[in-house]
Amino acid sequence: MAEMLSRLHTLLREVRNEAGDSFSGIGLLVSSVPDDLPTIPLRQTHFLPDRRSTLDRLVEISDQTSEFHDGFHILSPELDLERVSLYFSPPIVAGLGTDPIRRVGGRYMAALFGSTLTGIIATGVASPRYGVAVFHRGKEISVEP
Repeated sequence: MAEMLSRLHTLLREVRNEAGDSFSGIGLLVSSVPDDLPTIPLRQTHFLPDRRSTLDRLVEISDQTSEFHDGFHILSPELDLERVSLYFSPPIVAGLGTDPIRRVGGRYMAALFGSTLTGIIATGVASPRYGVAVFHRGKEISVEP
């Protein structure tokens, strides 16, 4: 598990670094049961298998000009891209939160709360302003500005 969480953090950092000035931010859900998650597509997609790496595909879709940059994207436990541009609405978990001084956003909070759901192995976000964070079972396990 620790290795996969480290790989997720590295992937998020690389997407943020390679995306450049038009990086929109990104939210990732790692799950082996994507149909069980509280998501709804934001775009009509027929995401076809692609030989490019997950990193290359995420860099492309996290650009502000991509029609798929909004929402969360689902990765398999092997960190292969499975679904893109999903609205993700986990329930609020009482007692979970963050220090308001950190000025995190909605995607961060959805990832934090979502990491507690059955069917979610881990979640992660990267922002042009606030850095990278990975969550597992309701805890921020790695963060980098």
